[in-house]
Amino acid sequence: MTYADAPSGEGWYHVALGAGAGVFIASQGFPQPWATVVTVGFILVIPLFIAWWRRTHGWWVSGYNGGATLWVTALTVVALAATGIWSYLASELWMNLVAGAIACIAVSALGFLWMWVWRRQMRNQGAA
Repeated sequence: MTYADAPSGEGWYHVALGAGAGVFIASQGFPQPWATVVTVGFILVIPLFIAWWRRTHGWWVSGYNGGATLWVTALTVVALAATGIWSYLASELWMNLVAGAIACIAVSALGFLWMWVWRRQMRNQGAA
């Protein structure tokens, strides 16, 4: 079995990562200490996501590995930066929640797209 043929990324992984990113972005409008608690929690959970993936799949690929996936990674960074700035500058909590919801959807969708592009890239390299 090759990386390209390995089991597809579990859908809940992308959705859970998106939900975490959405809560993180929305938390910019939470009162202290909750904004800090959510930020630290999000930062601490990311390595657990990576460890779970490595344990269940036997491999991990950085989002910054280059090729076509780099564009998807760049879109993800732009989406997070834009919604993060929006949330930080928002004057009302509902605006933070909307920014978080958009971040959630964007990160989830781009996670699925990243896996699709990466697998296609791996298949094309194998055929060459």
